[in-house]
Amino acid sequence: MNTNLMNLFAKYMEKQEILSRLTENEKLHGYNYSEIHTIAAIGDLAEPNVTEIAGYMNVTRGAISKITKKLLEQKVIEAYQMDGNRQKIFFRLTEEGRFLYDEHEKRHQLWLKRDHAFIKQFDKETVKEVEDFMTAFNQYLEQQIIDLGGTVYEN
Repeated sequence: MNTNLMNLFAKYMEKQEILSRLTENEKLHGYNYSEIHTIAAIGDLAEPNVTEIAGYMNVTRGAISKITKKLLEQKVIEAYQMDGNRQKIFFRLTEEGRFLYDEHEKRHQLWLKRDHAFIKQFDKETVKEVEDFMTAFNQYLEQQIIDLGGTVYEN
């Protein structure tokens, strides 16, 4: 077993968590990963309903129903129906939801800019090797999640 590599992964994840907390707005702290990414999906999709959000995030409709119910109670999103279609319920962000969406997007862009500056110092071959390794490792982790009955989020 490569204990050193596993320790490096643990340190990486701890540092990413610390950086996330230091760079995000306090208001994001009250929401979990699934809730923030559901808010992001609603902000990204043209006509977000439970089915569209579930497909976009690669999770079950049941999971999205639970999350949207909580977000509705917190008044971060609101439900609406379109004229001529009373069967489907759609969602849109409230002012607070738009604020959270924008803050999440700012954090994401900051992260990309910050880490791109680090990655560009390496040659293409090294970056490709790391990409290949991380792709394989993520596929392995996704399968572990599925095997344990969990849901894999795609973003």
